[in-house]
Amino acid sequence: MLKFESVTTVRANGELIEVNVKRQDTMRGRLRTTAPDGEDIIIELPRGKIINDGDMFGPSSRNKYYVIKVEPETVLKVGVEKKDNITDIENNIKLGYNLGNHHLEVLIEGEHAYVTTGIGLEKVQEILKRSKLPLKVEVVQKIVSTTAIGYFAGEEEE
Repeated sequence: MLKFESVTTVRANGELIEVNVKRQDTMRGRLRTTAPDGEDIIIELPRGKIINDGDMFGPSSRNKYYVIKVEPETVLKVGVEKKDNITDIENNIKLGYNLGNHHLEVLIEGEHAYVTTGIGLEKVQEILKRSKLPLKVEVVQKIVSTTAIGYFAGEEEE
């Protein structure tokens, strides 16, 4: 069993092994999983730190490094249908208010909001429908990583 308590910033010569994990499992900064090479891995970061897509841990006693790869998840890609600039701004603010009022996790990229479906796809679709906003909604698979631009996991960086 390997235990890591900090992210490795420099990789020396050594094998690099990708470890696929769910985003939800990275949020607490603690994780226990099995790597593809069969190693049992425990990651325990200091309180308030989260595990990010691309974080590297190691080396192990066998000179192996482990890099975290967050798996894609089902999300709703949401955009406001275009009318005019004033209406677009108003509708985007209303969309943000509705999503925030339901405490939904959201990644903002450009003109789209990617809404996670941890409470259930149908429930999120119903929340969006009840907003009565002119929305374009599409179900997609996306990596909603904690390091993505516009994502806020609830803990400030120090």
